[in-house]
Order: sequence, then C-alpha cells, then structure tokens
Amino acid sequence: MSGKQILGLLASALILGSLQVAAATETDNKTTEFVATKEWQVIAEGQSIPKGLHVRINLQTGLKEAKLLDDNERDTALQSQPEDQDQGDNEPLALDYKPDIIEESLRRVKEQKKSYAELRKAYKEFQKNFRTDGELIVQLIDQYRNFSRTPLETELRSKLDCLENLEYLLHQIDNALMFIDNGGLDDVLLPIVVNDTNTSLRVSAMRVLGSLTSNNPKAQIKVFEKNFGSHLAQILMSSGNGGEISAALHAFGALLRKFPLAQQRVLSTSGTQALIKVLQSPDVELRSKAKVVTLISDLVLEKRSVLKASKDAPEAASTMAQYVLLEFEPWLQTQGYCSAVDGVLTKDFLHLLEQPEIVEQFATALETTENLCITSWSNSSGLRHALLTIRNRYANSKDEYRLEVSQVLAKLCERLFNKSKHTEL
Repeated sequence: MSGKQILGLLASALILGSLQVAAATETDNKTTEFVATKEWQVIAEGQSIPKGLHVRINLQTGLKEAKLLDDNERDTALQSQPEDQDQGDNEPLALDYKPDIIEESLRRVKEQKKSYAELRKAYKEFQKNFRTDGELIVQLIDQYRNFSRTPLETELRSKLDCLENLEYLLHQIDNALMFIDNGGLDDVLLPIVVNDTNTSLRVSAMRVLGSLTSNNPKAQIKVFEKNFGSHLAQILMSSGNGGEISAALHAFGALLRKFPLAQQRVLSTSGTQALIKVLQSPDVELRSKAKVVTLISDLVLEKRSVLKASKDAPEAASTMAQYVLLEFEPWLQTQGYCSAVDGVLTKDFLHLLEQPEIVEQFATALETTENLCITSWSNSSGLRHALLTIRNRYANSKDEYRLEVSQVLAKLCERLFNKSKHTEL
C-alpha cells in the first residue's frame, strides 16, 4: 500500500470520528436536563427547559438564557403549558408562545379603543351643549321672562332653580354686569323683590342681589339707581320671616359697604330705622340681630378709616368729602340704637351663653360704638349683669375660643363699668 493510500485512510477516519462526536454532543444536549438557578444561564441549541422559568434572549450575545423566577414574578407568572398537557412532555418551549399574555394585551387594546371612542363621543356632546357664562345668563333671563306673570305653583320649582343658578354665576364681576346689561334687574329681580308674594322667591331673589353687588362697585351703582335700598329697608321693617330678614340684610349690606352715596341716601331715610327695628323685634332670631350690629359696626369703622387715611393721602379728598357728609352715628342715636342693643343683651343673655360667635359680634359692635353709647350703657345694671355673667361663664371654660371672648368682655366691662365701684358677680 502506498503512502498516499495510507494518508487517505487516516483522513477518512478522522472525519468519521468528528461526525460521531458532534452527533453524540447534539444527543447529549437534547437529553441533558437544564438545571435552572437564580442566575442567567445559556440554553443550548435544542435543549429543553422546565416550565415556569424566566426566559430571555441576551441582546449582546444573541443567545437564549433562562433563570428561576424572582418572588415578585412568581405570583404573576403564567403557566408555560396547558394544565392537561402530559407532564412528561419536555418539548422545547418557543419564547413567543404566551397566549394568555397576548389575549390580555388584545383585550386591553380593545378596551382602550372603546374608551377612546366613548371619550370622543362625550366630548362632541359636550361641545354641542357647551355654553359660556354669558350665554347661560342670557338664557336664564329669557327663561324667567317666559314664565307666566301670574304666580303658578307648577312653575315655582323652575323659578327657584333659575335664581339658584344666577346666584352662583353672578359672584363673578363680569357676569354680574352682563346680567344687568341684559335687563336682569328690571325683568327678574325688581318684580320679585317689590311685588311677588312668595317668600321663597323673594329670599332667592335677594340672595342673587347680594351676590351680584358684593365687592362690585359698578353693580352697586346700578342697583342703587333702581331704588333697591328703599325696597330692602321696607322688607326689614315689615317682614316677620327669619330667612327673608337674613337675605335682606345680606343684600342691604352688600349694597351699602364702601358706597358712601348709597349710605347717605338710604340710611338718612328709612335705612337706619329698618336696622334698629330688626334689633327691637322680639321675633327676630339672635343671629340676624348679630348681623345688624356687625353691619352697623362695619359702616362706622369704614367712615373712620377713610377719614384717617385721607389725612395722609390728599388725592382721596373727594372720597373723604362724601364720608364727611355722613351722619350715621347721630342717626343711630336718634333711632334708639343704644337702648336697642342694651335690650337685646339684657333680655337674651342666657341664650347667648352657648353662642360665643354671636357674643363676639356684639362685643365688637359695643367696642366700635362705645363712645356713642357710653353714657347709657355704663348706667345700665341689666347690661352690666349680662356682660359679666357671660364673661364669667366663658372664663371658666376649657374652650380656647370662649376664653378669648371672655378676655374681650373683661376689657369691655372694665371700660364701661368702674370696677372699683362694683363688685363682680
């Protein structure tokens, strides 16, 4: 045998051996079980893996890797094979074979598309029915104009709803002026306040009036020009309904505050008399009487603060001139303010023992108008008894607010009554 023949036989033997080794390796990979750990391990080509592993393709190496699920992944892991599948079947699991995840994703996409479609439909409906505040105000005014002139019980609920919506809208200054410019005072509020016999409607209308005039100088002027001040004063003097009196006081105060011309015209005629009449009425609740003394106190302090500020601001001379003409405190004395306040506290002090917020309102008013009434109040044994009783009750309270009110009353009593001549109760 030649040398070439010997070399050929050796080469054939080497090739055959290599093929046998490769086949054996492939067989071993197929039969060798993959042992998972908590670290990523490469999955050999064709190697089967147990169920419930976390599988990935390493983007840097391109190789398949697997590891045990973490605790937080274990709770949400999906079964890699159906439960009824032969547990002994260890066919390799395709990485993208996760039907539950696919179905869940499809379901969510459909829901999102449905939700988006519903949102678009709702938005289109919103656009169709959208109204600006101005459009709503005009619509409400027209709605009220279309109500029958004669009072109908069937329309009462609709009228009240209309007024309630206006009260909410007219807190805005521009909305209030739009209401006035579109005839709201003449066509809606004035007929109700002056002529309507339904108390609920009058109360609602006066709330609207208070809403649109609060801190709105232009609206105050328009309301004043329609003579609402006199109409409100008349209601305060004649009404026996607590809700109506409260609403009238709200509108009355909103009209007068920071408006010296209205104060001059209204308070010099029937306005002051109306306020004192509320204080003197035995049928009016204490809360409404507290609103009266608070309004009186605010108006007195308003004039004092303007006159004081005008000394340092010459440009405010015109405003000061209007307040100089005001003689509100003399009008209060003429109408019996001092005795009216004395009477309220003397007769109702037992009811005030459990109403510290109302006591504070009266105490503030007493301080503000102290110089106006000190002669009569300092000689009133009934007033002294009432104030000291309330003060002593609050001084022994554990409530911090009552303790503060008692301190205010103590200082007030010290000024009004000479403690060296009186024995405390």
